[in-house]
Amino acid sequence: MKKIMILVICLGISFQIHAQDAKHKSQPNDTSEFHTIFHKLSGICKIPRGYFIELNGGYSHLGHRNVFIPGISMGVILNHHWTAGMSGSFINTPGSDDHASQNDTTGSRRYRGSSHGGYGGLLLEYTLFPKSKVHLSFPLILGGGYIFHSTRGVPGDSIGDNHEWSHHNFHGEHFMVIEPGVKLELNLLKKVRLGLGVSYRYSPERDRMITSPNLLNQLTAKLSLRLGKF
Repeated sequence: MKKIMILVICLGISFQIHAQDAKHKSQPNDTSEFHTIFHKLSGICKIPRGYFIELNGGYSHLGHRNVFIPGISMGVILNHHWTAGMSGSFINTPGSDDHASQNDTTGSRRYRGSSHGGYGGLLLEYTLFPKSKVHLSFPLILGGGYIFHSTRGVPGDSIGDNHEWSHHNFHGEHFMVIEPGVKLELNLLKKVRLGLGVSYRYSPERDRMITSPNLLNQLTAKLSLRLGKF
């Protein structure tokens, strides 16, 4: 009788193990599993809150000039989908000859100018299918910034005088900014993401811009590297 009882218990335990294994195999696409590209080992994500820090670089225009815009972002991630944090970008353009020329009695003068500054503020982002190897996110930046312009004149008359003209002009402008975007992200590793996206930088104060009303309202292509616990 004891042998029969032991046999029945062993059969019950083996049946339970087989049922659990079959259930696990029938659900290979568990939504709680994190998929990556370069790391084949994946685990179960049990963290409802995460964090990140991101370095990014953007290619855009400032007026009619090409400009590289480096930036940094950081924040918290809620339920793997929702992101809230801060973002900042920096603007620096070298001197150029694209300012308007002016004629006087001594000839024409060319104005070389440069712009420096930055903008940033609140970062809100929603990520679609964040645990997939490739997914989409939709960032939004709400904030403001400051841009500083400096110009100097160089005589350019027919004689060919190339001595620097001593006049300098400095002025700055505050502005608000709204920058929505879309980004394609890749889960390279469980804590590393690579992103490629595009955004549109819009300032509702375009009519107040001293240099050009379309100075800030431009598209930006961005490449980002994000590290954190997603």
